[in-house]
Amino acid sequence: MVTAFILAGGKSTRMGEDKALMAGGVERLVLLAQSIGIERVVTLCGSERRRSMFSGEVWPDPPASNSLMDVLYWSLNQVDGTIQLIPCDAFKLEEEGLLALINSGGGVPFDGQGNRQPLLSNCPHGWTPKTDAKSIQDMFSTLPDVNLGSLEKQMQNFNRPFPTES
Repeated sequence: MVTAFILAGGKSTRMGEDKALMAGGVERLVLLAQSIGIERVVTLCGSERRRSMFSGEVWPDPPASNSLMDVLYWSLNQVDGTIQLIPCDAFKLEEEGLLALINSGGGVPFDGQGNRQPLLSNCPHGWTPKTDAKSIQDMFSTLPDVNLGSLEKQMQNFNRPFPTES
């Protein structure tokens, strides 16, 4: 079974508005995951006060977490099976891109600029993140690269004002 974790706990300070609500928001990503047959979709919402912003299965950060890395370590240990990460700013992700990630057998995709996107990792059953990691990139460094060819443009995330079509 595949579980999708939608990462929606950030403050979106560089964007100027909450990325979890932009471009169809988390709701679009939940529907996208369900449309390709992912049965369990969990929104990782950040603080408890954000829980009511989302529907479905929503988990606030555990009390001891101080960073996204802490939340990821904790979350990955809560579920048995394959886990697909989806950041809430995956504005260009569509069915074919998500299916390609699920069917990859595990790994970290590249975006259209050739950057590894660990927050879109497909984490196969039995895989564990690097425990002494100093960064999110390092945390997922033991997963292989996933080359998606023309679908790489769907793997982009956004940390600046809303993207224009390219």
